[in-house]
Amino acid sequence: MRSGMNPAIVLLTSLFCAGCGVGPSARYDAVDLAPASGIVTLDGQPLDSAVVLFEDPVNGTFSFGLTDSSGRYQLQLDSVKHGVTMGRKTVRISTALKIPGLNSTEEVGDPGSESEGAKKEAIPEKVPERYNRKSELVAEVSEDQTTFDFALASK
Repeated sequence: MRSGMNPAIVLLTSLFCAGCGVGPSARYDAVDLAPASGIVTLDGQPLDSAVVLFEDPVNGTFSFGLTDSSGRYQLQLDSVKHGVTMGRKTVRISTALKIPGLNSTEEVGDPGSESEGAKKEAIPEKVPERYNRKSELVAEVSEDQTTFDFALASK
């Protein structure tokens, strides 16, 4: 019985683990983004803590933002890069939608700290379906058009 480790196994293990913890890097130079922002109101009042999604109806990709107490939002592609791709977008606005890292402390796939059998309390949606799940809102993002204000009505 040998007491030493096989050098080939040590080398392969080292090479394999050298990339551990390093995810794929984004190529932001390959994406043409516009710095889009705006204000969302509901019945004439600023809509606070609402998620604003600009979704590409062709490929399903999206940029997102969160409104502040003034109803202002700024879109971001991910946690690093701000902006949205150019073109026609379906806009969805929701006060019930949670995006990890934006308006939720949960991580993707994290079941949360709730006890077994307990259900999460549903957050009531303040925004009518015609602005979120069944959205009628559309925006055309271009170099010249990057500000998008939405005056929503509850009825």
